[in-house]
Amino acid sequence: MPVLAIHRKRALKRHDLVYLEPARWNSLLDRQLGSDLAGTLVQSWVHMGWPLVARRPALDDGQGIALGLPLPPSLGKRRISLVVSDDDILSVCEPPLLTRARAQAPEAWNRTFDELELFSARRGVALRVFGSLAWQVLTGLEYLTTSSDIDLLVHVPPHIDIDLLSAEISDIEDASPSRIDGEFIRHDGLAANWREFLFGSADVLVKSMEGVALLDRRRFLAGGNLS
Repeated sequence: MPVLAIHRKRALKRHDLVYLEPARWNSLLDRQLGSDLAGTLVQSWVHMGWPLVARRPALDDGQGIALGLPLPPSLGKRRISLVVSDDDILSVCEPPLLTRARAQAPEAWNRTFDELELFSARRGVALRVFGSLAWQVLTGLEYLTTSSDIDLLVHVPPHIDIDLLSAEISDIEDASPSRIDGEFIRHDGLAANWREFLFGSADVLVKSMEGVALLDRRRFLAGGNLS
């Protein structure tokens, strides 16, 4: 389990990994899922030192912190939803860095990873992974399939040339055996798919823990919010 990377009291962002107190796990499952469990894997999940992921609350979630537990393809790729309290949380951290994920990636992705790491160093942007690759890194379970995308989070600082970034990722994808999916993500967690910036649209679709909305592309890096 990682060292506490983000204080648990701060507002969670999309893609944050949330580690729960193992002593509270069984009672959480009993209260919210009862017998609706995918065998012993879910029951042992937190005891194995594996995280859940922050998600946008649903209308029927009630009070608490909304989390998701995505099961591997062998168990139907089911996503289990839970709601926890702050006292249930042990620690929070960001998704794995691209460099950490490399050992779990298919060999066919090696050249793409080389290009992405060069891109990261050249442009000064941090690259993290989410989705199937991240969960395979975090658990050691088989999440990747032959049709898996490379799910990438590109952490963008203010005033960077985001059009240039999207064009360079597109060039890397053109030579990649797999699709590169993912988001440009700001320090506050507001994010937009990197493809939104390829076509010069005035507005881009952005996502946050509060919802999804269109935002003027110029305001995305300038710190504009959804209100």
